[in-house]
Amino acid sequence: MADHGRPDRERRKWRGPKYALALPSIIWYSLFFVIPIAFIVVYSFGTKDATRLLPVDLGKLTTGNYSEVFDDTFFKTFKSTLRISVIATLMCLVIGLPVAYFAAFKVSEKWRAIILALVVVPSFTSFLIRTVAWRIPLAPKGEFSRWLMDIGLIGDKGIQLLETQTAVQIAIVYNYLGFMILPLFVAFDRIDSRMREASKDLGAGRVTTFFSITLPLAGPGIAAGVLLTFIPMCGDYVTATVLGGAKGNMIGSMIASQFSQAQNWPLGSAMAVLMIGAVLLALIVGVVIVWVVPRLFGLLAPVGESIRRAIHRRRVARALAGTTRKSISIDINRLVMAVWAVLVLVFMFIPIVLVFRHSFNGGSSFSIWSGETSTKWWGELFDGGAAWVVLVRFVVITALALVVKRVLARTTDIAPRRLNWVGPGGFVLALVVNGLVSDWFRKIFDFAGIGDAIRNSFMAAFGATVIAVVLGGLSGVALARRPGRWAKVFMATVFLILVTPEVMDAIALVTWFQRLQEVPVLGYVFKNGIGPFNGGMHKLWVGQSLYASAVVTLIVRARLSGLDESLEEAAADLGATPARAFRQITLPLISSALVAGGLLSFTLCLDNAIISTLVSEAGSTTFPVALLGATKSTIKPFWGVGAVMLFMITMAALAFVAVVLRRSGESSSDIAATLAGN
Repeated sequence: MADHGRPDRERRKWRGPKYALALPSIIWYSLFFVIPIAFIVVYSFGTKDATRLLPVDLGKLTTGNYSEVFDDTFFKTFKSTLRISVIATLMCLVIGLPVAYFAAFKVSEKWRAIILALVVVPSFTSFLIRTVAWRIPLAPKGEFSRWLMDIGLIGDKGIQLLETQTAVQIAIVYNYLGFMILPLFVAFDRIDSRMREASKDLGAGRVTTFFSITLPLAGPGIAAGVLLTFIPMCGDYVTATVLGGAKGNMIGSMIASQFSQAQNWPLGSAMAVLMIGAVLLALIVGVVIVWVVPRLFGLLAPVGESIRRAIHRRRVARALAGTTRKSISIDINRLVMAVWAVLVLVFMFIPIVLVFRHSFNGGSSFSIWSGETSTKWWGELFDGGAAWVVLVRFVVITALALVVKRVLARTTDIAPRRLNWVGPGGFVLALVVNGLVSDWFRKIFDFAGIGDAIRNSFMAAFGATVIAVVLGGLSGVALARRPGRWAKVFMATVFLILVTPEVMDAIALVTWFQRLQEVPVLGYVFKNGIGPFNGGMHKLWVGQSLYASAVVTLIVRARLSGLDESLEEAAADLGATPARAFRQITLPLISSALVAGGLLSFTLCLDNAIISTLVSEAGSTTFPVALLGATKSTIKPFWGVGAVMLFMITMAALAFVAVVLRRSGESSSDIAATLAGN
């Protein structure tokens, strides 16, 4: 009977190529990442021709653009960008390493979860909002400046930090600090505690153990932290635009200006290619340093340890309570790290608190506190009784859903895990009901003048998230279940998408969309749009989906790689077709990863500023783009109102991610690894 069953099983096995599920992602990345980047390299050898729709003449290839790049202005900006990025990366490493070490080794699971949550919240808050918030303490006439003048530390002109490199340096360290702490924590948390204990049992002290065991094993995490901070810093466009001005200009904004203002695509392309080359070179140097330094300290550690032991023996000879002193020393070390962690976390929340406070500012400027609180701006946002009726309906429907969940749990035999979606389902139902019975989606934000921008942000984020979940889910399954030679090339592409500065992706897409408009079908999609969405919205979906889909791919791959294939094999043995096995077995297994990846994608896309600024068109302006434009004049407090609302939505999404991962068996360390991209 087994011989008769074998052909039937073989017939049901998937006989397509191993990369079949990843084929949509392969096509998507080739069309909107690989080819556009390749054209940027080609454009760097062309000449400017402003008479053409595409202002590049490729008939006469030249290397003159690379020579022109190294003029005095560009070279100064290039050196300034590298200096700011290197200093900021080192500062993030120095500031974040004690916090990550403390969370990994010195606290209980409960406090570890709290610390990680406090790191994640500001890190995933809108990048642009956090940057704009620094205009509050750095304003020459702000409260901080007035306080320094009152105590006599500065003159009557106030602090002069805005539109300087110092302001850019401060904000960049703040913006990327969380993305250094998370991978460092993951690296420390994955170290086998038995190796550290064995080192101490063999007589090594804390210093020797740290430099010879802990630090070398955490090397990959340090490299990941440097990677996640240094590369985006080099291509940072937002911080330099909001806080730098002419004195704090960085290479990212200079490259963008060559495409959007000067229309010198060849020169801008040459700048972009050189920036990528410099980033890769710096990364190689950084990896070498990360590899060499711990080993160097490991070689020197025995010398330092012998000196320390000699000093310790002298102290023991003079005192009888040596063990007590050691215990006190350990407690002092833990106390110092705890105080440092608290100070760092307070520092990370200061801009968010300032944004919330200044959304109630009674004056006409967001940055300058008037001394009086007011609900004027919030009142204008929710002007009219219709908005409050909508909010009441939301609360009532959501509350009823929670009550129904509790009643079903007590009166029926339905498994509790099957009722987990009742609460979110109630929220979705409230959203649908309110959309059907009212026009609040159209009017609720009109009073503050930011309604269109917020709606566009949601539409762009939702569309990009759908694309990211579909592409990332399929490719993640393919990588985990059908790996092969193709997987190495595909993972290299995903890695390049994650590490390429966003300004590079943005300018590549801008130039590529110009070419696609000449293609009949794609030209209509990206120029005129389809249905209620214009071409600019379709461009936003494409641009924002690249990074988001790469994140979903890694999350799904990690989730499925840790699960046994026996269930899927059993389904095949029982006669299930590959499609049915995927639908009934694989899809439920990765559902939590898809939800987590989708919500993370939504928060990332909702915050996207660089691609949105360069790619969006009239009618598709998102909230970050509108806010970035508002920074060129006096920012009104109602922008703080919109920022607070987006912050609340982002926090709700992150909380939902944590709940989903928790209920799927993930610990706080696993959740941190997911958010860090591991």
